[in-house]
Parts: sequence; structure tokens; C-alpha cells
Amino acid sequence: MSEVVLELDRVSIATPAPAGGSGRTLVHDCTLQVHAGEALGLVGESGSGKTLSTRAVAGLLPEGFTVGGTIRIDGDDVSLLPPARLREVRARRLGMVFQTPRAHLNPFRTIGDFMTEALVSVAGERADAAARRAIDLLDEVGVPDPSRRMRQRPGDLSGGLLQRVMIAATLAMDPRILLADEITTALDVTTQEEVMAVIADLRRHRELAMLFITHDLPLAGAVCDRVVVMNQGRTVETLPAGSMRAEARDAYTIRLLSASLPAAEAGAGTVASDAVAGVLAQVAPAPILRVDGLRKVFRVPAATGFGHDEFVAVDDVGFELPQGGSLGIVGESGSGKSTTARIVCGLETADAGTVTVKGEDWTRPARGARGRRRRARIAQMVFQDPYQSLDPRQTVRECLTEAVALHRPKASRPEVTARVDELLANVALDATLADRHPRALSGGQRQRVTIARSLAADPEILVLDEAVSALDVTTQVEVLTLLDGIRRSTGVALLMISHDLNTVRRLCDEVVVMRSGGIVEHGPIADVLDRPAADYTKMLLDSIPREGWVPRRRRPARTGALPSVATSATPVPRGGTP
Repeated sequence: MSEVVLELDRVSIATPAPAGGSGRTLVHDCTLQVHAGEALGLVGESGSGKTLSTRAVAGLLPEGFTVGGTIRIDGDDVSLLPPARLREVRARRLGMVFQTPRAHLNPFRTIGDFMTEALVSVAGERADAAARRAIDLLDEVGVPDPSRRMRQRPGDLSGGLLQRVMIAATLAMDPRILLADEITTALDVTTQEEVMAVIADLRRHRELAMLFITHDLPLAGAVCDRVVVMNQGRTVETLPAGSMRAEARDAYTIRLLSASLPAAEAGAGTVASDAVAGVLAQVAPAPILRVDGLRKVFRVPAATGFGHDEFVAVDDVGFELPQGGSLGIVGESGSGKSTTARIVCGLETADAGTVTVKGEDWTRPARGARGRRRRARIAQMVFQDPYQSLDPRQTVRECLTEAVALHRPKASRPEVTARVDELLANVALDATLADRHPRALSGGQRQRVTIARSLAADPEILVLDEAVSALDVTTQVEVLTLLDGIRRSTGVALLMISHDLNTVRRLCDEVVVMRSGGIVEHGPIADVLDRPAADYTKMLLDSIPREGWVPRRRRPARTGALPSVATSATPVPRGGTP
């Protein structure tokens, strides 16, 4: 067995103690080891303690939290290191990629500033050399046109592209151990495969250790060596990744594995057809939403020099969504999925084409507050990044109360309170979390709040922009079942934007496959996903993690992208500069 790079020995984490009381313990006796070159998966539902344990290693716990037990990095007990030495260890040996990249990037600085900051200030590289390496790293993790991206700001990039930027910046320092907190949540399946293949190369050539936090059990089984399962702050069992299903003994682990079965195996593909028979037969055939010839062009900074170039985000996109129906739009990050959804909801204005909702032209923005509220009662959108779409000053209860009161202005206070409690239950959010602020919730819990807030309007169209990507597998099943139940009972139409083809298969009647702003395939879910006609659709399906799947690069690596990795198998010396 190779050397231990990271060790947690009976680690416990507790909240700050109130006056005259004791803090609440959130993690109990967490024990694990990660060896050089090993990938250890840490899986479990939202709130199980995965992220807290990882943040304790990186020293990023909220103020006042206390840590018991021992954390060792390369044999060094971090609690015994002086502050200056501890900062050096964490800067040079640890790399951490967060679940919500937009919350960790300065919106006023360029991607190039972010990518080169550590290379210049910590590693001591010249600015021009750091810029070249940053461009190579961005290309390595699948960021298209990296020279242009270096000149853009976080607001110009999609969630998937920002996550790739975060991964590239972390790899720039050649860390000894990578703390990966849901790093593939915002990535499409092809980019996920590309990034995991890059990390696999790093593990081989640099003996990079990885602690991989995820709710995607098939992915953990494919890319990890061992998997540690956490439940309610405790580690319940450790399993070989490749034989999790055969060797799992704990009831909680078995439930997680059952929930993570592909939709086709779980039989969930029949949900959509049942809904069609039960709802669509009772409504008029006219579509509630019709999109024709949609086109959107953005002005982006030129790759070199001054001025701007035109970037075609959406090009001649058209589809129909019937009342009570569900349509999935899939494709890689940057394919135009989210831009299409934002145009439908009036958050972007199309340069050409039309959007028709219930026979009314929605192509232009609504006039006045009354018009916007009327449209909001018809169409609601759940955004990809819950941290950015929630007011950090409001508690969960205040957020939902505001939404219910807005859409039910005549409701009494007890009626509003009852509706808020109902919404919390509908998205499987514990009522004890209602008085917390967004920063005190996990990523999955925050996303459940945004879904509940959208449902408060009782909309006729619900646009879901990667709305379940941050949820653990059991909560995904619960929320998808909830959405299907709402669709059956109310006839609400669902427009689902997702990079998770299994999620789309579970809920949708039809699917649109987009690439580079255009539609490459469109049809019933079974026809497109079981009998794809387009080579691009086949590639998407082939990139889905499954038993026996190994991530591989589908495009040639750029020469010089990771020079220290590609040319040497020698590990970075302990405490040394890469």
C-alpha cells in the first residue's frame, strides 16, 4: 500500500456553543485514509457531513465551529502546525474544487486574473509563463477557445464552464491531494468524462490522491478505488468501488444504490407515458408553449487585441410543449440550453424568432410590474446555481413566505404559514432548517428551497435549469416523483434543461439534443435515447458512467497542457514547489 497522504482519525465537528449550552455535533468520529495515487469516494445524502469533513481539512469551516480528533496531511498533524506553516501546507499540498464555482469567483476580475493569481503569487512564475500555462490548463479541462475565456469575467460563462475553470485553477499548483466537492455537478457527461480522464492521468503520473465527494454513485464506482458512505455525520461502511452493489451490507447504502439505478433499469421511463395518458388526453391539443426560429447572438471580447466578436448562442431553435407535457433539452455546456430557457422566461431577449405562451406573444419583455407578475404566475424558473438565486439575508421561511404572499395576496397569515410548511414537506426539506440562512445549508438543501419557492406560484409552466443536479440520488428521486405528481394533478408543463440524460429519461416525454446553439436531434424520449440517429447523441450516451465504464479523452490533449505531468512520473517533493 502506498503512503498515506490524508488521514482523518475520529474527527468530530460541532457548531458554536450558545451561551450556557453546548454546540450541536454534526460529524461524529469520521475516520478515513487516502493514499498516494488513490481516489477515495465520500458519498451520502445532502447534510450527511461530507462537505463539512472536507472543509475541516482545508480549514474552511464557519467561524466558531470546533473540530475534534486528528487531521494529518502527509503525516503532519495540522492542529500542531504554526499558522505560517499550515498556510504553506494547505497552499501547496491541497487543492480544493467547490460545488458552487460562481460563489467563489470575483465577478469583477477576469478569468485570466483568477487562473494566474496563485501561479504568480505562490509559485513565483512570471506573468507571461503563468498566462501560457493557464491557457493550456483551460484547454486541458475542455474549455473552448481558452485565450478568449481568459479575457472574460465569470458572468460571461455558463455554470459548467465556470466549474471547469475552477478545476483548471486547482490543478495549476500540482497539489498532492485534490479535495473535489461535487466537481461534476455542473458538468455535462462528455466534459465530466474528459475532466475525470485528466484527473486519472494526474493520479497515474503524479500519484495525486483524491477525496471525491459526490452523490453520483455510478460515477464514484467508475472513478474511485474505495468508497466511504456517510449518513447523519457518521461513516457507516467502506466498500471497494467496483463491487459496491455486491458487497454493501448497510441498509442505508443499499437504499442509495437502489435510488442510483439508471432510469431504464429502475423502470422510471414509464412515468412520462403514464402522465401523457392521464393528463394530455383531457386537455386541448394546442401547445401551451411554442418556440419558432429562435436566435440569440452575444458580443464577447475578442480573443486577441481590442474590440468584440459575435458569439451565436442559439441558432434557429424551435419546439412545442403541450399542457401537462414535459420536454427535456440536453447537450454540453455552452450548447445554448440555458439561454433558450432564459429567453422563454423573459430573462433574455431573442434577436430573431418568436416565443408564444398560451397564444400570447412573449418574444418581447412584459411591460410594467403587473405584466411581469402575470407572466410569473404562468411560468417559473428554477436556476442552476441556488446560492446566487437566494437572498443571503433571508431565512428559508422568510423566502418562502414572501413568495407565497406575493402569489396569494388574499391569504391569511395561518394559510401562508400552512402553505410554507407544505412546500417544505414537498421538497423533503426538514422543518428544522426553516430558520436557517442559505449559507448554513448544503448545496442540495439550497436547491430544494429554490424549487419550493418556484412551486409557490402554482405555475402552468415550470422551467428547470439543472434543477436537480445538486441533489443527492434519493432526493432526486423524491423531487422528480413530486414534479411528476404535480404534472399529473395540475397539468403543469415541464421544460427541463439538464446534462443528466438519466434524469431526463425519468421525467420527460420528448427530448431536444442541442450542440453549438442548434438542434441536432428531436423526438420522443425512447426514440432518441434508445435509438439515437445523430453521432453526437450517441457520444453523449456513451459518456454516461455505468458498470465497467472508464473515463477517456475523446479529443487529443494539447501539447504542453500539463508539461510537468506528461513528462515525468516523479511525485512532487513534500512541501516543495511543483
